[in-house]
Amino acid sequence: MPHIRGTIHGVAAMVTLVVGSILSNTVREEYELFAQVAVATRHLLINVANLPVSREVAEVVVPVGVLMGVWVFAYELQRLSRAE
Repeated sequence: MPHIRGTIHGVAAMVTLVVGSILSNTVREEYELFAQVAVATRHLLINVANLPVSREVAEVVVPVGVLMGVWVFAYELQRLSRAE
């Protein structure tokens, strides 16, 4: 069963990346705080950490991370409730 779990997580990671990009652009237009977080993340990753990533990728790190956290939490909660 490890290959099924790996496939599920792989698909979830791809979907999260796409949805996170779309979601971050939509939310950034509506909420000033989110735009400030995106700018701060971009500054930290590119200027402070000196990582070779594009501006667009650096700005979606936070929303994608949050979505991945939600996915892992929901997946593990589902697994735990099924195991009982």
